[in-house]
Amino acid sequence: MSFKKIVLTGGPCAGKTTSIQTVVNRFTEKGYRVLVVPESATILINSGIRSFGNHALSKLDFQCSVISLQLLLEHLAEEATLKDDVPTIILCDRGILDSKSFVSDDDWQKMLKIFDTTDLTLMNRYDLVIHLRTVAMGKEEFYTLDNNMARVETKEQAKKQDQKTLNAWLGHENLFVIGNEMSFEEKIERVISEIYYCFGKPYLIQTQRKYLVDVSLEKINEIKFVKLDIEQYVLKNDDVEYIYRKTKKDDDVRYTVITKLDTDIDNERIIKRRQASEEEYNAYYPLENIVIRKTRYCFEFENQYFRLDVFEHGLQVLETELSFQDQQIVIPEFITVKKEVTYDKNYRNSFIFNNLNVDRKGKIKKYIKVC
Repeated sequence: MSFKKIVLTGGPCAGKTTSIQTVVNRFTEKGYRVLVVPESATILINSGIRSFGNHALSKLDFQCSVISLQLLLEHLAEEATLKDDVPTIILCDRGILDSKSFVSDDDWQKMLKIFDTTDLTLMNRYDLVIHLRTVAMGKEEFYTLDNNMARVETKEQAKKQDQKTLNAWLGHENLFVIGNEMSFEEKIERVISEIYYCFGKPYLIQTQRKYLVDVSLEKINEIKFVKLDIEQYVLKNDDVEYIYRKTKKDDDVRYTVITKLDTDIDNERIIKRRQASEEEYNAYYPLENIVIRKTRYCFEFENQYFRLDVFEHGLQVLETELSFQDQQIVIPEFITVKKEVTYDKNYRNSFIFNNLNVDRKGKIKKYIKVC
């Protein structure tokens, strides 16, 4: 079985339909099988099952119906991949976490209990999440209701819904935001590019920018973010790093193994991620060493997805992954950049892990803290 499950999400009138058609055409020509999971909400609305109008369901009941249908459609797509070994893209027109943006926080917690799941569990269903910004944000003249009978939002409502949808996915390890600062054709090509890097070669090439920063944590509370508590340790074999990570969000925990290998190109690393069990994580746990502990703040700013890591020992590192090589990075005003450390191996997980354990006292060397 060889497939990647990819979510294409975003605000109303963002280019999802055209993107899906292009993905199907391009990757089918390359020998992939592309299974499209259609938008469950649109299916229900067009069938007369709605949360508005006559005989409307409550938002909670409607979104429960959306999730039930989504789970079924995704299951059928996954079952289809068992028939043979053809590399397959399961392309979801919206994912289950989109439902979070249409209900209150209280209703969402009720829905999690109904389906006996968690936010992190739902995120882990998908290998890649691509968020397309609605054209109501930056290219308002192209916003229309004509190409989707289920679309009822005004431009202002579309902007708000876009942001709520993006907020629902904050915290996903492989989330990309594609805005409208380019032509529509380039926007679609960016979608193709992200899927290519996720599925092709067959590894994801990581083109990352990393900064040593100084942030007042009080300022963080002024923006929308997802907070994750991370514990991790690093094993190294020749030039390959194996990062064993435990991620906690509230009472929800996931385990991940990340492998990283440098390429011959500066700032590019081949990476692979896979889910792991608690047993596997504990099996390699370095009892004789101090593990890395940090709090990660995930947030979006100017169509860019940032991760701010605040280490237990005071180090603050901001990172973002580029969607294309020449992308301009806009850093929030409340973050003071001390210097870029993209190419500085001293700020890699493996070095920090080793550095913490030099004297077994869990202290990061002074020069890192003051640079």
